[in-house]
Amino acid sequence: MGEVDSVAPARSRSARRTVGWVAAALAVVMFVVFVLGMWNPADLVVLWRFAGNPFIGAMIVIVLALVAAWLLAPIGSEARQIKRARLRVGLALALVASLLGYLVAGPRFAVKYDVLAESGSRAIVLYNPGTDFQRLHVWTGSGLGRKHVGDLGKPCGFTIVTMTDPDTLRVKTSYLERQLRLDPATGRPLDRLGPTCTE
Repeated sequence: MGEVDSVAPARSRSARRTVGWVAAALAVVMFVVFVLGMWNPADLVVLWRFAGNPFIGAMIVIVLALVAAWLLAPIGSEARQIKRARLRVGLALALVASLLGYLVAGPRFAVKYDVLAESGSRAIVLYNPGTDFQRLHVWTGSGLGRKHVGDLGKPCGFTIVTMTDPDTLRVKTSYLERQLRLDPATGRPLDRLGPTCTE
């Protein structure tokens, strides 16, 4: 009977360690993913969409690290294991800080966009539509390889975009109507909207 009783706690500890190491590994993976999302050297749209907000990344990584610390370093005695307790408190404070950061500045990283026009492998996309931060951007490619290749500027008010061909687009806003050109080879903007609503 005693042998059976000792096997159950051993299995429980083993399961706890396994889950803890999985959480620790996921924390490292998510940290790398969100660092890549912020850096994004290849300008991949998928990284911008799903890993471009540092505050969400921080919260995910800290929660996973907190779970890992809870499972891998249980506190049997607060008097003798002060470092473990401090680690948990530090992670909890970091989580609160990242949450506050998200509430204050997170919306600036919001992934809201409308695809206004497409031609071939190119798309004209309005980021943060209907806000003071809205801007037109150019995407090229498809699927996971789709890339951001340029900023066309800030349109004012309601915006309509039509593409006459993959290298030419017409932008019509509440204040102006302009034709813009894209580089035939790369899709990068050759023209941009001006600094004011009427340019």
